[in-house]
Amino acid sequence: MLGKLTLIGCGPGASDLLTIRAARRIVEADIVFHDRLVEADVLELASPAATLQYVGKKCTDGGRQQTDINSMLRGALLAGRHVARLKSGDPMIFGRAAEEIAVAVELGAEIEIVPGVTAALAAAAECSIPVTERAELQSFVVTTGALRTRTRNPIGPIY
Repeated sequence: MLGKLTLIGCGPGASDLLTIRAARRIVEADIVFHDRLVEADVLELASPAATLQYVGKKCTDGGRQQTDINSMLRGALLAGRHVARLKSGDPMIFGRAAEEIAVAVELGAEIEIVPGVTAALAAAAECSIPVTERAELQSFVVTTGALRTRTRNPIGPIY
């Protein structure tokens, strides 16, 4: 029997911004893949029987490559494990969700996506800034500041 992949948005960091569904799926998981942006109190929600697996990286450490994460995910799903893949913000926004979903689709495993509060909306809320306003702001755009290749910048590196 194949396992299940649950991609979980953990929001901008505060555990009390998790959805009830996110908290439930973390508790239910056999294995929890997480990165450095997921807060310790979120990881504490995992069952004591669950395996916590760090799969993160920083700009400077090389960390886990996506191909390695996909391989680990494939192995866990083939072993029948329920994998909770924790991502900061929302997993469908700059979260490499497509690559991880593709692994589960290829195997025919069950997939569930649990949205999270995006950093863009959380930052606006923290500053009391409406991202849309009928009279002035009818839309907003979320974009990444990352470039495909590294370039030199006088104020620091751009990744």
